[in-house]
Amino acid sequence: MDARGGDPQLAVDALRGDPRWAEAFPGLARTSQSRNLRRLLEEAEATHRRSADRLRALGRGDLAQKADKFAAWVRFDLDEPLAARRLYTVARDLREVPRLGLLFGKALDGALSLAGADRGNVQILDPATGSLRVTAQHGFSAEFLGYFAVVDDDRSACGRAARERAQTVIVDVNEDAGFAPHRDIAAASGFRAVQSTPLVDRAGRLLGVVSTHYPHPYSPSERDLQLMRRYGEVVGQAMSDHLSASGHHRGGGPPGRAAAPESGHLRPLAGVRLAAGQGG
Repeated sequence: MDARGGDPQLAVDALRGDPRWAEAFPGLARTSQSRNLRRLLEEAEATHRRSADRLRALGRGDLAQKADKFAAWVRFDLDEPLAARRLYTVARDLREVPRLGLLFGKALDGALSLAGADRGNVQILDPATGSLRVTAQHGFSAEFLGYFAVVDDDRSACGRAARERAQTVIVDVNEDAGFAPHRDIAAASGFRAVQSTPLVDRAGRLLGVVSTHYPHPYSPSERDLQLMRRYGEVVGQAMSDHLSASGHHRGGGPPGRAAAPESGHLRPLAGVRLAAGQGG
């Protein structure tokens, strides 16, 4: 997305012309306007940082944080064009998905691609109960889904991500003390590491969690984690748009009741209710 959360292609267009971006955007690298465009992008970053400083001075820390985040997005595009292109590629069509039920599977596809994982799930939050419900999954058996059908703690990665409203990584579930109660199902399901990223709307409200799982101990790079955080916001915004259109978001209704399963990634989970601390 661009610094305002708009069309990702705007940020891509701003990258044209610089030799460092030639590999990521070869078709955009050939232009006499590259220096001017890069300067504009850098000016946008500086403007957001100045805005953040002024907002903090006025005691508006919440808005200052948003300005800092926008500046960081612009800097990420400048410094990590290959990663930025990956994000734009997988996120490009999310807002064009016609129904919320279809969005979950597509969002999971993108998360697996960005994270380099072959299994994962998307859960949505029911704000009335504080629970998470699986709406899309790939690579897991009925045993895994059945195990997490009834849970009562928050020791898993997704539970921590939901509770703390922050990205969570468990590098090795066998070494993480909090995850101890779930090591058997992790072994049976074939994963040793997991990262969970909140799905948040424009106001920063938690709508769900996307998690990716790995067969061996694994610590994603900071670049990849930042990429997933940005992706979590893109997905959250797309979810929010669907929920607002259906009236659920404005009325405070649970996201999980907004759509029925419509994706090949979804399994029937009638009666399944995952507590906020669980699900992978």
